[in-house]
Amino acid sequence: MDPRPALCPDARADAAVGAAVERCVSALRERLGSRLRGVVLTGSFARGEGSVLAVNGHLRVLGDIELLVIVPRARDYRTLRPALGGWSRQVSAALAERGLAVELEFGPVEEAYLKTRARPSIFVHDLRAHGRVVWGPARLLALIPPFEAAGIPREDAVQLVFNRAIEQLDAWDRAATLGGEALLDVGYQLLKLRLDLAGSALAFAGRHVASYAERPRAFAALLARTPALAALLPDDFQDQLERAARLKLTPDAGEVLPAGPLEARSRWLRAGIADAVPALAGILRWELARLLDGDAPLPVLLDRWVGAQSWRGRARAWAKLALHPLPPPRPLSLRRALALARRSTPRALVHRAGAAAYLALGQPWPTGAARRLLPLAGPAPASAAEERATVTAFWRWCVRND
Repeated sequence: MDPRPALCPDARADAAVGAAVERCVSALRERLGSRLRGVVLTGSFARGEGSVLAVNGHLRVLGDIELLVIVPRARDYRTLRPALGGWSRQVSAALAERGLAVELEFGPVEEAYLKTRARPSIFVHDLRAHGRVVWGPARLLALIPPFEAAGIPREDAVQLVFNRAIEQLDAWDRAATLGGEALLDVGYQLLKLRLDLAGSALAFAGRHVASYAERPRAFAALLARTPALAALLPDDFQDQLERAARLKLTPDAGEVLPAGPLEARSRWLRAGIADAVPALAGILRWELARLLDGDAPLPVLLDRWVGAQSWRGRARAWAKLALHPLPPPRPLSLRRALALARRSTPRALVHRAGAAAYLALGQPWPTGAARRLLPLAGPAPASAAEERATVTAFWRWCVRND
């Protein structure tokens, strides 16, 4: 009998994902040798809530499988970051040949991060509480100093909302260009959006719930105690949240993405993305109003939030950007960077730009204000789609791969 805790509810999918994780570990051990200190599975699979669909004669992982690759020194971290992306794609291709379509993410983490630099956040809380050491010392994650869920900074919950908004920009444009199974990933992202919006509000209120299965009930309780939040959300948000939790745990291809002609499916996805804008805007407004000690229309709150970043934090953030180990997706302008450094941090600016583009989805193309918030050289984008791609590419480099 296999003593390993389940990675997802379906037994067949669980066995396939377990074998995939073992293959990842073997590949990492072969390539890294003594430089490898440990491998940690994170995300929903670590909690036994991974989503896998049987489709077209094979299994498809919805979302990705995230593995932290623990290395001993900072120079190993900097050296390995570009290589790990290529390795993960190689292993993904090998797994696809064996009947499992999956996107793998190998993220390097130096050992000292766990001991001294892992600051309270949603990610670090769930990593310590639910991460699985699949290779290395069993108590590796015990190196992270413990903290309660109530210790998660409210700013971290706000960052989650911004990040999901920008991911939806990318999904909006991909929905019009993808075909076949790739559209399932866009549908899955839409489900996860509701779950993460509820998760952000709970974490902001000091009531973080890691489990997707438990999140709808916890969020309903939060709404009952917080009429100001309930008033900002669409009437059907709780129903949408409960549906998302059900499909996250037991995905059904027809519900994640209804059958039909390709064009109709793309339209359905885009309509769903646009329908989610009011809920995201409502939660973001509720959080920013409390963070900034005063309510106002969301655009006003966004501008206040951008200007509220500390001067010390701005200097540190721009210096870190200059030392980024990966090349930027587009050329940077030193003149623009110096001007923007007086306004805020790169992260806050790209989040403000992403929020502007997200709130404009499905509407006539705005003036291009999002582009003016980024330190990029060259002319402004010529279309809304190009502007969204510019924001997404800079965010992925500046925030997602930070």
